Amino acid sequence: MVIALRQTTNMASMAGQIKVASTVGNTIVRNTTISQSSGLRARHIKMHEDGKHLMMDANESEATLNDAMEFIKEYAREKIESLGARMEFTSKCSLFDCKQQLIASGGEIRGGIDSRNKKVSMKPDGGIIWAILKSGKKYPVFIGEDKVQGTNDSRRQEGLGRQATGNAIERAAKNIRGSEMLCHHMSTFPYVIFASGCDFHHTETISKRLEMMNMGVPNHYIEVTPSSTPETLNPLIEVVCNNINVRKMSGIGIASIFVKAHKWDQLNHGSSRWRKKEIIAFSCKVIDQTIASIDWEQENMGAEPKNLLVEVNKAEEK
Repeated sequence: MVIALRQTTNMASMAGQIKVASTVGNTIVRNTTISQSSGLRARHIKMHEDGKHLMMDANESEATLNDAMEFIKEYAREKIESLGARMEFTSKCSLFDCKQQLIASGGEIRGGIDSRNKKVSMKPDGGIIWAILKSGKKYPVFIGEDKVQGTNDSRRQEGLGRQATGNAIERAAKNIRGSEMLCHHMSTFPYVIFASGCDFHHTETISKRLEMMNMGVPNHYIEVTPSSTPETLNPLIEVVCNNINVRKMSGIGIASIFVKAHKWDQLNHGSSRWRKKEIIAFSCKVIDQTIASIDWEQENMGAEPKNLLVEVNKAEEK
């Protein structure tokens, strides 16, 4: 029996409270293109001279995700435990465990079980939230990634030329395939990517590569421009929140890919990073839809979980 959960909050209304800051960029310098390899070498040298490194972007963005995850995990725990199940959080899942989950859910494997696969893992930036039913069945209800890409805005600020965009985001395909093994027995696919940065702007091709690895499904796209204000962006956040759909398509898992971008020659670096409230709003919507799709295999529902999203503003202040 599939139990439909009552929404405990209006996600779109909550998302409407989100405030997004943007900064107008400096004057455009030059628009010459240099090779990716030589450009990256020069960029590495310059950043090291300034005491910086390429991981700083990822670290800062993942710190926001990790902060949001504390709230998201508590939200999921309340939902799951209210239904008589147990919540578990893991930061990684080995290839060995992925195949074990696939077997347990009745999936077909080839090549048998190899203990060496325990040394190979996927490590989603936001980890994996599981619902463990009384029957012992395991359901991932959230798998989160955070990807920041693009340095041409910083190069512009430093008076340097434009370089080719990168392709690091394509590595997400590995985790998507791994997550498909975890979700083989489900009608939903709670895999989420929060992508941000100037490389994902619609005038570049990077965001379309995400669609290529996602069965051609369009990304949830929000663009930050020099004229953007919280008032103009909030309706876009609401639209994205209302359009989230984690159900599989033709039996194939479709990732929820949220892209927030700015143009490299219009705004400064970091202008389109995802904010904590946005991450919380979208993630909790994914969790709600996934939980509602699960057959809980129990006779009685527990008490309704408390309305955690009304406390988002408090969480933001901490």
